[in-house]
Amino acid sequence: MSFPDNCSKPESMPGHQEERSGSQISNPSPLAQLNLGALSVAIVWGITNVTNKFLLDTFTPFALQCLRGTVASISLLGLVLMLGRNLRTALSASFIYLLGAGLLVGVQMLAFFYALSLTYAAEGSLLISTAPVWTTIIVAAARIETVCSRNWIGIFVALGGVAMVVLGAASVGTGQAPQRITGDLIMIGSAFCYGLYMVLSRPLMQRHGSLTVTALALFFSNIIVVPLGLHQLISTPWRNLTSLHWALLGFGIFVGMVYGMGMWYHSIKVHGAARTAVYQYLVPLVSLGTAVVFLHEQPTRWQLAGMVITLCGIYLAHHRPPESLPA
Repeated sequence: MSFPDNCSKPESMPGHQEERSGSQISNPSPLAQLNLGALSVAIVWGITNVTNKFLLDTFTPFALQCLRGTVASISLLGLVLMLGRNLRTALSASFIYLLGAGLLVGVQMLAFFYALSLTYAAEGSLLISTAPVWTTIIVAAARIETVCSRNWIGIFVALGGVAMVVLGAASVGTGQAPQRITGDLIMIGSAFCYGLYMVLSRPLMQRHGSLTVTALALFFSNIIVVPLGLHQLISTPWRNLTSLHWALLGFGIFVGMVYGMGMWYHSIKVHGAARTAVYQYLVPLVSLGTAVVFLHEQPTRWQLAGMVITLCGIYLAHHRPPESLPA
């Protein structure tokens, strides 16, 4: 496998030439360059990881995703229709591929929530954020794209940081260590599934739009999630739910998933993929701060160092020239 010194630049996408020429004419202030939409989504997603961990004290992992997935997928489909997108065209042209993508999302989400029930919210948020690393490895192994030496350095750095986080959980010396390690490993598997989904769904997103494909994939994921989670959802001790539980459920579904996905893809359309993707690195940091304050999680120094190294590696592994997908 070759390690070229420079990343190959893709063909210019519509709008990128205008962005560059505009930046040459004026030098906007940092505040003007701030992408408030993507920033708000990063904060929301970071908090949602912690609220999900809290809810897992009441719901089983499969029951929680069953509830979230069904309500959010229907809401997202409604949003797509409100935006005037043609779902019938996407379904008639790519039904089998959308179904396959949805089944993969179902496996990924079930693994995510099961892993989150075993490990810390901060660790889980960081490990699921390694999905771009697995995407880069997959496209390189399949020879879909040429991966430059900088990306490979980032991959090895990120994997080294991940090892520090997982081994840091083993060094805690409590009875929870084996459980946390199991959760961390399953979360890495979930990140791999999400990275694979991004590779397989990319042609669909280019053809039908990112938000449309995401909504349909989430809807089809219920084919796996509902049969596994419905009985557990019915058996949930609903009387034990407080107003806080309902508020966090609503926040996770309507703010975290519906608003989050809608605003994220709108930001990609307006600001471009590169300028939006950089905000994803804030998600595990927000999760860490929120988990320390509200869940009283205490990562070890070894894990904190591993988190920093992992984020640096993710940036190097994922950093590419600007590229956009249709929203």
